[in-house]
Amino acid sequence: MKVKFCKHNKWNDAVITMITETHPNIKISIKKCFGKCHKCKSHPIAMVGKELLVGVDEEDLYNTIISKLLIP
Repeated sequence: MKVKFCKHNKWNDAVITMITETHPNIKISIKKCFGKCHKCKSHPIAMVGKELLVGVDEEDLYNTIISKLLIP
């Protein structure tokens, strides 16, 4: 499964670094815009499949992504 990030989200770098360091097999892509600006401005966000994941902070989003991908 691929994790997609909005290129405008300021928390991307930290979350992507956490993912690539701990789970290098997870595919990551940066998208132009999710159209969720109200959430993107105030929270780290990512898409897994068609589901928008929103974190309180970078670590929360990372944990949400990993649990979504690795725990069936």
